[in-house]
Amino acid sequence: MRLKKLLCIVLACAAVIGCLTINAGAVEVVEQEIAIVRATNNFNAEIPGNLLFTNDKSFPLDIGETITISATYKPNSASVDFGFIAPDGLFYSANTKTGNFYETFRVSQKGYYTLAIRNNSSDTISVSGYVIY
Repeated sequence: MRLKKLLCIVLACAAVIGCLTINAGAVEVVEQEIAIVRATNNFNAEIPGNLLFTNDKSFPLDIGETITISATYKPNSASVDFGFIAPDGLFYSANTKTGNFYETFRVSQKGYYTLAIRNNSSDTISVSGYVIY
């Protein structure tokens, strides 16, 4: 009987020790980057002299996001303003007279933006390029 009690005590202690020594695994937290979806629109246009061309596709942007415009045009001696119509209805642009244009604009308003190109010369220009937003 005494051996039976001793065996029960030993098994009870082993069970208690077994419960207290369960392995606790650490969880590794992995930070994930949020993918920002960017879009690209190509454009080709013949723009008559002294005319503002606007693209028919508007795109939504939030404050601090960017619009990048890359374009070439002929004749390259023409003065051309490349930019966008903002949600406030104003034309924000930069000028070039070289036949090439590459600029990134950071927006300060939330809303829909439209690509706009103003031909400041009297001749028709042929423009092609892309806008990334």
